[in-house]
Amino acid sequence: MITKSFEIQNNPSNFLKYNLFLLYGENYGLKKDIKESIKIAINKQNANIELLSLYENDIIDNEENFYNSIYSESLFSSKKIITINYGTDKIIKQIKNIVDKYHENIFLIIFADILEKKSKLRNFFETNVKTLCIPCYLDSENELRILARTELKKNNITLSSESINLLIDKSNNDRNNLRNEIEKIKSFSLN
Repeated sequence: MITKSFEIQNNPSNFLKYNLFLLYGENYGLKKDIKESIKIAINKQNANIELLSLYENDIIDNEENFYNSIYSESLFSSKKIITINYGTDKIIKQIKNIVDKYHENIFLIIFADILEKKSKLRNFFETNVKTLCIPCYLDSENELRILARTELKKNNITLSSESINLLIDKSNNDRNNLRNEIEKIKSFSLN
């Protein structure tokens, strides 16, 4: 199933019936934000979460370890979030193997770069009813402006429109870079 990125950010708890997420596109900051909102929504249900981060090469090199991490229960937490970084069509076989016998307390989030329409991984996530596919396109200047104003307002920092535009230009339209610049401003304002 396909959903828009803003839908899952606005109400992530509605999407927790899905355990497999594919976040693809060039906006890494948005992917990170979506992962964080999923983590917060799961945390509201249960405070014991284990976080695991893998790379596609880890799965290809050691499939057994990947399956063990999915099917084994954790001693200290009741839910597990496994993030796969730089996912491509090379892991489609492993994903298809786990989708039917998947444990409900384990969430799998795959970060992928731009995937073509003919990508097997993208196609699988778009057509399967048990999976969720979320395209993460670049932010517009208006979205970044809103994000900057919100972050600055949270910290009681006032900047002119020209300064906010300068921040957006300096961030190269990247949400992560913009947040880093705002962090610098927050640090400076505390002194």
